Amino acid sequence: MDFNRIDKDLRLSIERYPFSLEIDQDLFLNQPEIVQKEREEFTGDHPFKGPDHIKVKDIFIKSSEDNHQIRLHIYQPEKFDNTKTVLYFHGGGYIFGLPEQVDFQMFEMADRLHATIISVDYRLSPQYRFPVPILDGFDALQWTIKHGMEELGIHPDTISVFGASAGGHLAAAVTQMANDHGIKNINHQFLLYPVVHNKLNTPSMNEFTDIPLWNKQYAETAWLHFLGSEDKDKSIIYSDLTNYNNFQGLPRTTIVACELDPLRDEAIELSQLLYQAGVKTELWVIPGALHVFDLFDSPLTEDYKKFLYSRMF
Repeated sequence: MDFNRIDKDLRLSIERYPFSLEIDQDLFLNQPEIVQKEREEFTGDHPFKGPDHIKVKDIFIKSSEDNHQIRLHIYQPEKFDNTKTVLYFHGGGYIFGLPEQVDFQMFEMADRLHATIISVDYRLSPQYRFPVPILDGFDALQWTIKHGMEELGIHPDTISVFGASAGGHLAAAVTQMANDHGIKNINHQFLLYPVVHNKLNTPSMNEFTDIPLWNKQYAETAWLHFLGSEDKDKSIIYSDLTNYNNFQGLPRTTIVACELDPLRDEAIELSQLLYQAGVKTELWVIPGALHVFDLFDSPLTEDYKKFLYSRMF
């Protein structure tokens, strides 16, 4: 691709970033557990110290499927607004990542919005394939609804679900699942450059095959690990977010996509389905932006954060 299309300030920030965010494709495909360990060690070796007035704690809840202890990593300001709750899903291609990898973003959002953030440490693939990560998220939602008041002092009838990349897919899948169960406590879903389906056939997916940070090859490997070799090409409800028959029941939606992201056209496709179903939907395709652009300091990231804070509730 023409790297001059990348926003100038963002490109400089990426070039100055002291650590590599690239994925070893051979390890990603054949030894994903090594990638998981590397990312976990990196996050542990670079802890972020948030402000003292935001309390952080872990609560463990039982999976409804197998009694696994699902960790909820919770950020709560001392002076929180009990009507503002975010259920958050981190990115990582379903394969790696943990809530602490975006501590700096969660602390800032909790502080700016006086919100309680419940970040779900869902189980990772390929050890735990679809639908386990989604079910972990759905269990987290149900726990928040049932126990949020007594455990955290929050009113769980106005939850915003938020996710990035693969986490955006999980957030949207949990929202679809909640809708199918008649749960109406989610009043907004905010999806940041979400993974939407496994078709891998959109113009943007076929254009950005060599772009840094995320590309078609990474996407193919992620779906292989998430669904398994027998199902990686199947359109399955909650896996393929476009394979859904009740869009009209979904809550207000905000979708942020990046111009130079292979996932761009999937996000646009999902927004069109929501528009057509009459769901109040806002789509912002950011010019010059790459996947995970928001991890880098730039005016583009500052504009995005202003948008995020103005739209979350």
